[in-house]
Amino acid sequence: MTKNQAALLALLLSWVATLAALFFLPERVPLHWNAVGEVDRFGSKYALLLLPLLQLLLVGFLSYWPKLDPARRGEWKSWPVLVAVVAWVLTLTQLAVLYLVETTLASGGLRSPAAGLRALLFALGLTLIVLGNYLPKAPQNWVFGIRTPWTLASPRVWHRVHRVGGWLFLLLGALAVLLAILLPPTQALFLLLVLLLLATFYLVLLSYLLWRSEGAQA
Repeated sequence: MTKNQAALLALLLSWVATLAALFFLPERVPLHWNAVGEVDRFGSKYALLLLPLLQLLLVGFLSYWPKLDPARRGEWKSWPVLVAVVAWVLTLTQLAVLYLVETTLASGGLRSPAAGLRALLFALGLTLIVLGNYLPKAPQNWVFGIRTPWTLASPRVWHRVHRVGGWLFLLLGALAVLLAILLPPTQALFLLLVLLLLATFYLVLLSYLLWRSEGAQA
């Protein structure tokens, strides 16, 4: 299977699962949950089409981006991998959302059971693992990646920061799966978000320090 076929398969799975869910779901479904898993907003079930629509637009845009970039930065051979990664990440997220909606409705429609929130954490963990695997392969570009002024200014800094970022995202993804098993989902989600913010700050700082070191050696 080619990378383009993998992306198309992800799109197909996302749309088939969503349309099948819409056939069985009631007209109004839970669309938002607060920090403790209680439903605080209901809406039309057709709002569940927003993520597949966004997925379709984003995958289409990314597929053509190498032709639109006037700078033609970096090597684009691995770009179809990114398109497939984004497609599957959004498909996993949509499947987790559908599962969360269905489990919430099955439990009375007022509060999400732990299983629904754990599904989202698992989807987030898998997303981070997939992204972490791709980051070191990402070409220098203006759309995807750790795009700071310093990574965009230097191909060497870009590749070094993305290698480190890849390992960080892989570790955070594995940790997200572990936390989903060991902790209550709301606590696990809060801790993961804090760690993601710290990791982001570290990567931004690292990109600046590497760029500054590169300038000092020039």
